[in-house]
Amino acid sequence: MSDQFLPDLIRLTNISGFDNRSNDVVYCRPSTNVENPNVCVFFGGDVQDFTENMLSHRDNKNHVQWNLENTAKLLQHSFVDSHIVVVRPVRMEYRTFSCYENFVQCTHCGVPEHLPMYNGLQHLEELLHNVSVKIQNMTEQELNDSVQIAKNGLVDGTNSPQNAANIPTRNTLNLDECNVTLVGFSKGCVVLNQFLYEFDYYSSNAVATNLKIIPKIREMYWLDGGHSGGKNTWMTSANLLESIAKLGIRIMVHVTPYQIEDERRPWIKKEEKLFSDTLKKLGVPIRRIVHFDDIPASIQNHFNVLNVFKSADNS
Repeated sequence: MSDQFLPDLIRLTNISGFDNRSNDVVYCRPSTNVENPNVCVFFGGDVQDFTENMLSHRDNKNHVQWNLENTAKLLQHSFVDSHIVVVRPVRMEYRTFSCYENFVQCTHCGVPEHLPMYNGLQHLEELLHNVSVKIQNMTEQELNDSVQIAKNGLVDGTNSPQNAANIPTRNTLNLDECNVTLVGFSKGCVVLNQFLYEFDYYSSNAVATNLKIIPKIREMYWLDGGHSGGKNTWMTSANLLESIAKLGIRIMVHVTPYQIEDERRPWIKKEEKLFSDTLKKLGVPIRRIVHFDDIPASIQNHFNVLNVFKSADNS
């Protein structure tokens, strides 16, 4: 029966992770059949939310095409060999500001207050495991209802990739066994930054850990990172960045003038340059691409980096 197969797109709410933390997620299956698919985990920016929440906000409805379901489908087209997991922030302050306080300590509006250890990586590992368990164990009615809710969230006629033959069954899903690509966009980059602290913590303190996820992280994408704080948009400590070199993670940096040419926040440009330059000096495999540098900065092109980053990455 079709309900035994992995859903193309589904919304899952209140998935538990570490120590009573929980998040809503949107899941998409890979659009191609490969024997060992990866998982791409995405942390979005301010404003990005479920469609119904964005439409109910006077300003955010103008950006509804970047809702979480649409973004999941966009990533499904970009990372064709990967499961897609879009993590919704645990809190949207004023229905606008993404607060990832399940992954990083932050202020009421989501500005990070990084700690050496916050168990963000452990939360992600347990979250991926429990997404798998949830999808495996849903009843047919629960599955159909959650799939329909997700489909209702799509706007602008987002199309699914051509369904491949031999779609895997739900009972084969083990996201916590997959190699991992982490993608942070705008505010979502604060989660990736916290992970750097935790990489360094485990490495520097020789802390024994049972975490399986760390050696499985193969790529990290910073997409036009930014937040409303006055520092630490990009990590610049050589000690933190050395942890990436030790792990052999491939780094992709995609930026636009909206962030790095913002005269009101000049530290972003300085920090990003130091981040990228330091990684290069450490021998980390890094690619840096500036998008839309020949046109005026705009919020539209800030979001539009989501459309272009993967094709630029492959060029």
